[in-house]
Amino acid sequence: MAVSRITFLVIFLCFGIFAVAQTKKVVGYLPTYKFDSNNSITYCMLTHLNICFANPDSNGNLQIANFNAVKNKAKAQNPDIMVCISVGGGGLNAQQLQIWANFIDIPSNRPAFISKIIDFVELNNLDGVDFDLEWDAVTKGYSDFVIELSDSLQNHNKIFTAALPATYRYTFITNEALTVFDFINIMAYDKTGPWTPSNPGQHSSFDYAKSAINFWKTQGADPSKLTLGVPFYGYNFDDKNNVYGFSYSEMVKTNIFYADIDRVGEAYYNGRPTIESKVELAAINTGGIMIWELAQDRFDEYSLLSAIHSKFNSLGYTTTGLCGNTVLVETISESGLKVYPNPATKNLYIESQLEIEINVSIFNILGERLNISPQKQFNKLVLNVSGLKEGIYILKMESPYLNQTKKIVIKGNL
Repeated sequence: MAVSRITFLVIFLCFGIFAVAQTKKVVGYLPTYKFDSNNSITYCMLTHLNICFANPDSNGNLQIANFNAVKNKAKAQNPDIMVCISVGGGGLNAQQLQIWANFIDIPSNRPAFISKIIDFVELNNLDGVDFDLEWDAVTKGYSDFVIELSDSLQNHNKIFTAALPATYRYTFITNEALTVFDFINIMAYDKTGPWTPSNPGQHSSFDYAKSAINFWKTQGADPSKLTLGVPFYGYNFDDKNNVYGFSYSEMVKTNIFYADIDRVGEAYYNGRPTIESKVELAAINTGGIMIWELAQDRFDEYSLLSAIHSKFNSLGYTTTGLCGNTVLVETISESGLKVYPNPATKNLYIESQLEIEINVSIFNILGERLNISPQKQFNKLVLNVSGLKEGIYILKMESPYLNQTKKIVIKGNL
C-alpha cells in the first residue's frame, strides 16, 4: 500500500493535546451528602464536575464542608476535568433565602460578596462557579448580580454556568443576564413528583427533554451553550399518600433487567435506552448532557454514566481525552486501529486492519517506558496490564505507515 493513500491525524495526547472529534460536555453534580461515593465515580467520563452546594453566611463567606477530597480525586483521575463550586440549590430555608436577597438585591452589598466568591474559587483552585438559585431565591437583583459576578470571574479566567428550569424562565432574568453564562444546565426533570401525588407518571420523559430544549431556544439561548439535564433517579407513586424518590442504582439492585426499562409498576425513572436517546437528542441540539446526580448511578456494567459516555463516542463525539473506546486517529478505513477496552481490564487489545508489524510501547505519565511487551493472538496484539497501578498511561503504536499515541486509563486493582 502506498503511503500517499493514507491520511494521518496524529494525536500527541501527552504533549500538546488537540481533539479530532467534536467535544460534547458531560456535566455531573455531586452533593455534599453523597461525598462517600467519591471513590466509585469514573471522573474520566466527565468534562465538568459541579460540587454542591455552597451558600453564604451572613458575612458573605461561602460554607461547604470537606469538598477538597472530591476535587482532588477528580483532578487526579482526570486532569482535564473542570471542577466548579455550585452555589444555592433548590432547598434553601428562609434564613438562607434572606441572606441571598441581602447580597444580590442591595447593590452596595454586591462588590464585597463577589470578592469573597472569587477568593473562595482562587484559594481552592477551582475552575469556576455554577449558579443554581431557584424559584423564591431568584429575586429582583439576580440579573445585575450575575452580570457583575461574570465580569469578575472572566477577569480571573474562570467559567460561569447556571442551572435553570426546563420550561420556565424566571421573571427577573434579563436577556443580557442569559448571555453571561458560559453554558446553561437545563433541569429537564421533576415535571411531577411527591408534590403532585395525584399526577403519577414519568417526571423526565423524552418528550419533556425535547420541550425543554425548544423552550430555551425560543428564549434566545445559543444551543451550543445548553446542556440537557438527565436524572439518575425516579419517583414511586404506588402509594399516593407516600410518593417518594429512589435512585437508579436502587431500582437496578432489585432486578438487573430494570436497567433497560423506564417503569416498574408505578415507579418511573430513566433506564439506559432512554438516557441514550437523550444523548442523541443532546448531541444534535445542544452542547452536551448534565446529570443530577452522580452518586445515584450504578458503578458497574449497568452504569448510566458509562452509557452516556459510550453513546457520545459511538456518535463520533468525544467527551474527554482520558477514557473511552474511540481511537483518536483518523485514517482511510483500511488503515484503522482499534484499541479496547478503555478504561482497561486485565488485558488491553490492539487490532489492525492492515497486515503489518506494529511496534507497541507503553509509558507512564512521566514519560518512562514500561517493560510490557504485547503477545500476538490471531489478528490482535494483547498487552497484559494487570500489574499496573491505577492511573493514566500512554500507549504508542508505530509502523512504517502509522504513528499513533493514545491515553489509557487503569482503574483500581486489575
